[in-house]
Order: sequence, then C-alpha cells, then structure tokens
Amino acid sequence: MSCELSIIVPCYNTPKHRLRQCMESLEFVGRILPYEVWFIDDGSREDYIVSFVQEYGNPSFHAIRQQNMGCGGARNTGIDLCQGRYITFVDSDDFIYYGPYIEMLKVLKAKQPDILAQGYSFCFEGPATSFMMSYDVHPSCCSYIIRRSLLNELRFTPHIFHEDEEFTTRLHLLRAHLITLNFSAYFYRQEPDSIVHNRNPRHIAKRFEDFLGVMDRLKNLTPPAPHELALRRRLDVMAMCFIVMLMRDCTTGRDISSWIQQLRKRGFYPLPFSWHGMRYLFATIFTMHPLIVRVIAPFVKLYLKIKDASAEKRTFTAYADTADAV
Repeated sequence: MSCELSIIVPCYNTPKHRLRQCMESLEFVGRILPYEVWFIDDGSREDYIVSFVQEYGNPSFHAIRQQNMGCGGARNTGIDLCQGRYITFVDSDDFIYYGPYIEMLKVLKAKQPDILAQGYSFCFEGPATSFMMSYDVHPSCCSYIIRRSLLNELRFTPHIFHEDEEFTTRLHLLRAHLITLNFSAYFYRQEPDSIVHNRNPRHIAKRFEDFLGVMDRLKNLTPPAPHELALRRRLDVMAMCFIVMLMRDCTTGRDISSWIQQLRKRGFYPLPFSWHGMRYLFATIFTMHPLIVRVIAPFVKLYLKIKDASAEKRTFTAYADTADAV
C-alpha cells in the first residue's frame, strides 16, 4: 500500500522524554492511513536519536543523522527522503492531539486539497493566494498538511531562524487549493531556551537579522498580479510582527530605534494605515519615540508572558487527553 502521509520531525538535542512524548502522539496515525515518520537528527551534541527511534520499534518510524543545518535544513532532508502523497511537520518537543488530528485526516481524505491548514477561527476553501489577500497566514509550517507534488523545488532556507515565515508565504503564492479548519490538533511546547524565548543578546540579534533577510527575499519576488497584492499585504503584517518582537525582546529604546531604521531603509516602515494594520496601529504610535517604547514595552512583555504560561497549561492538559485516548 502506498504511503499517504509523511511526517517530518527535525531533532536537535531533544531530551528523550520529550522525544518519546512526540513519538507516542504520532503512533495512532497508522490506524487511519498509511504513513511514515522521518526523524532528522540535525547534528545533536550526542548521537542517541537514531538508536532511540530504532529501539522504539515502530516500523513506520525512520531516523537519520546529518551535519547541523538548522531546522530548515533538517526539514529539507525530510522532504527529499519522504514518499508520502502528503507531508507535514512536527517539532520533536511538540506533539499532536489525537481527536482533532483524526478529524483533520478525515477532511484530508474526503476533500484532498493541496493544502490543509489548522488553527483558524473560521473555515475557508479556495485559492491559497486569495486567502492571503484577505487574512493572516499561520507562519509555522507545522500548521499545514501539504500535497508533496505541490512543492516542486520549494524548500526552506537553511541555517536561519524564522525560516517558516518565508516557506509558508511562498507556499501560499503557489497555485494551490487551500482549506482551513476552525480547530487545532497541534500543541506547541513553550520552552525557555527555544528560538522564540531565548534571551541571549546574540541570539536575539540573529533572529532580527534573519527575519529582515526573509523579508528582503520575499520583497524581491516578482509574482503576477493579484499575487503581488497578497505578498504586499503579507509583508505589511510581517513588519508589524517585527515591531512587536522588538518591544518584547529589546531592552533599550536605542536598540528598538536602530532596528526600526533597518525597517525604514527597506521600505517596510512606517507601518501601513490599513484595515489589516489596525490591530498593530499602537506599534506605529508607540515606536515613534524611544521614551514611549520604554514605558509600553514592559506591559507588552508581561502580556506575552501570561499568554505563554496559559499556552503551556493547555499543552499539558492536551497531552494528558492524548495519552488517555491512544
């Protein structure tokens, strides 16, 4: 029987108990449709992931080790190795939720779209580019199940952070039929040393540099109209998210002003006064003067900290439900 779904799991220094939770949450997929899982050890400091996956004993689980290329490079390896008609991505310290994922797979089998996306507050069916012209796309590639033949040469940029932002934007610019679902089957674990939460100044600077690099590459694309309008809207939203990241992660008004100047040089700032920009209009106002930023930024950080704590609580509750159901 041909493989219907390939799940690609990049791994880097993943603790064994986290990796086991991820593996356990993926086992039930084989009851619904033929599948395979590729665990890509992206040059972890200790060489244990391949043997750990092999010892687990699921014949649908495969693992290889490669030199470190970043999460995007590991996912590229998985794309090149996999045989499924559809592919999706799961990070090795996250997991999928049994009940909703079954519902996702039912939609996949019944509708067979080019892209199936989860985690929205509404349902949509139509061209992916039309969706991006009107709505914000989820930047994480883990939100999608994708027809493998759709990708052709589309791959992740290796050795960078925010590679998902570039990949998912390019994905929506393809000639693709998209379906979104108004529920989520994927749970992100909030770790203090993760890419988003790491507070090391060099790490933060690289994230901002890579994010700007992604925006530069997307800006240099030349899609046909109306794809160009969809890309412009996406870049506007990315610029707004960049401002919020600055308020969350930078400690001084001088740093924020410096990065905003980088946005301005690239034509992404001032932020647009448009409907899709209204939610972030405060970012335009509060970043006009460093003193205001210093006053507002602590409140932004506090809100995001509370939000992350709430997400962590939901994650553990969901895993308990998954363990009971499998």
